[in-house]
Amino acid sequence: MMGLNTKQDPILYSVGTHLAYKIAKRYYKNIHYVWCTTAFNASKQPPTSNPSKICKRYLEQITTGDRHAKEIENNIAGILRGAKEKFGSGVINKKEYNEIRSIVSAAEYGSFFPMLYIIESEKVKNKCKEVSEADRASDDAVEYKVEDLMEDEFEPVFFKDILDGIVEVVDKKVGE
Repeated sequence: MMGLNTKQDPILYSVGTHLAYKIAKRYYKNIHYVWCTTAFNASKQPPTSNPSKICKRYLEQITTGDRHAKEIENNIAGILRGAKEKFGSGVINKKEYNEIRSIVSAAEYGSFFPMLYIIESEKVKNKCKEVSEADRASDDAVEYKVEDLMEDEFEPVFFKDILDGIVEVVDKKVGE
């Protein structure tokens, strides 16, 4: 994989959850950690790093309450891992760390609505890192990460707002 070409790929796409977004906004000064790619739905991009497919899998899980699907479980693990890192580095204190843990443990399926980050590649070109081949979903996958995405570097798309009243979300706590 070559480095990011901002002329060829002016936009990067990343999918997260509404819960992860809200935690970063509230506790991490609206600084987000994202993995992203150069197309919303590239046919060569594996499902685990294809933003369109990730959105569909989150939507499927929050509307069916499928306890065996891994998207929400992985998201919870990532949020908790991030909170532990932020606590360890002094970004948040023990009280905030425990608040995040409580919020996550009480989260309902609706908290895991997907949200899309539309990122201007020119704004992140100096801090956008290529994901190593060993960590990418496949050898052909195009994957980058931005560990400190600022609010003025992306446009959020909240599927929760778009799909409110259109999709019916399971009304219970995750895992019930």
